[in-house]
Amino acid sequence: MSDRYGNDPDDEPVIGATYPPPPPPPAGEVYIGAPGAQPFTDDDEDWDDEYDDEYDDDYEEPYFDYDAPPVRQPMFYVFVALAALVGGIVVFLLFSIVSGGGGDGGNGGSTRLEVQVDSPARDTLINVGEPEDVIVQATATEAIVRFELFVGDRSADFVDVSETPDDNRYRATLRLVLDEKGTYEIFVRATASSGATKDSAKVRVKVVEPVGERPQSIKGRAVADTTLRAGPGEDFAEAGTLKAGEEVTIVGKSRSLEWLLIEVGGRDPRWARRSAIDPLDTLDLVPSRDVTPTPGPTSTNTPEPSPSPSPSPSVSPSPSANSPDFVPTNAVLIDGGAVLRVTVSNVSNNAYNGPLVVAVGGGDVPQQELVVDATMRANGGTAVIEFEVAPPITDQGKRAVVTVDPMDAIKELREDNNVATFVLLPPQESPEIVIASAEVLADRIAVAVKNTGGALSATNVTVRVTLGSQTISNSITIALAKDQSSPTIEVARPAGTGLATIEVLIGGQVQASTQVQLGP
Repeated sequence: MSDRYGNDPDDEPVIGATYPPPPPPPAGEVYIGAPGAQPFTDDDEDWDDEYDDEYDDDYEEPYFDYDAPPVRQPMFYVFVALAALVGGIVVFLLFSIVSGGGGDGGNGGSTRLEVQVDSPARDTLINVGEPEDVIVQATATEAIVRFELFVGDRSADFVDVSETPDDNRYRATLRLVLDEKGTYEIFVRATASSGATKDSAKVRVKVVEPVGERPQSIKGRAVADTTLRAGPGEDFAEAGTLKAGEEVTIVGKSRSLEWLLIEVGGRDPRWARRSAIDPLDTLDLVPSRDVTPTPGPTSTNTPEPSPSPSPSPSVSPSPSANSPDFVPTNAVLIDGGAVLRVTVSNVSNNAYNGPLVVAVGGGDVPQQELVVDATMRANGGTAVIEFEVAPPITDQGKRAVVTVDPMDAIKELREDNNVATFVLLPPQESPEIVIASAEVLADRIAVAVKNTGGALSATNVTVRVTLGSQTISNSITIALAKDQSSPTIEVARPAGTGLATIEVLIGGQVQASTQVQLGP
């Protein structure tokens, strides 16, 4: 049936109704609401049966659906399982990406990378617009393919690497140019062949306007009694004395950095040896001063020659890209305070072989100079120089001022880091290096050394093998505690047979030697 609008009746239950509805009464039975004189007839039975079936379809099944609990379809569980699986895969991939290499020191799973910036040092002053070499070294368990220099988060330079060094220590020089004054943080990112990356520690540098000829000054303190001069050299006339501990104002420097122009107590500036003054700030802020050599007793147009040439007013030529860079890195007392052992490091990306002058003076160590035949590898190669101290120093807190290349005879990448002041500790037991083993192999000789004396700080140790006119060597930097042995140092085996001599050298001085038989 339908209502007057032609709509079918709703299948939904009606509040107050009885469900399922009672069946229609039997034919012929009178019921309320039926036509009064007309009972049900047999002719209507077919219609009633059809109505019953249709009624059952419309009401009994919905009634059953309302009471029965819902049933989950099997595909629902399949979908949940697939969603969980896909989610797990996504989480795993994200974790692999985060832990597998990123710009902040990821190591690419099993890949291990170590990278450090050797130069410039922290808080180095760089002139606006002038190029600065950034020297970096790194090691890795797989090939490194690129070094990239960053200023903050901005890429400033990069260099691709195509060869793997024999010692697995990669070295590179990148170019840094900053066009605005300020303080910057730089770092270098090394990238391995797998895509893994590692960032060096950040290095802070300061960019300043070039000093030029503008008057600049910094404070300093005398570390030793010294004679003041009218010019930067011993040939200039004496102009007073300076006592250890006096405060000074540094207003100039010689081109060689061996002399400083200072003011004391408001008097006119005078020159003092660099080794006698401890600057309290960088000498980069102090301009170089051009000084005319002292004239002879009578007036003449030709100035009297000086042992060191006077600086030229023109700009000094830039050092070669192949120049070394020497820095005093350690000074310790040994042999009961009778010997001062000085360590000088080469922090350049270039090796150095040749004579090297090292001086001590000022502080509490008698002034003296020594010349050594130095063999210093790039990026940390060292030379060790020993100075006699008389009388021996046994007290704590004494000081030594060490100057490398005091006459500026060697062109270096930097000339303002050749001087350092060290506070000396009580005398230490000297290291004693012996050859622990020497094994002759088919193509090489494996040597291990042992330290039977006092602790040996990080030092460049060379093993040299000589057979007839052939000499082959290899160097590594090691630090050995008392009674500690080194890793094996391998040297290529010389061609031929005979008795070969093995020597262990530190700072060019033989520490131990032995002989081995090569061949029959």
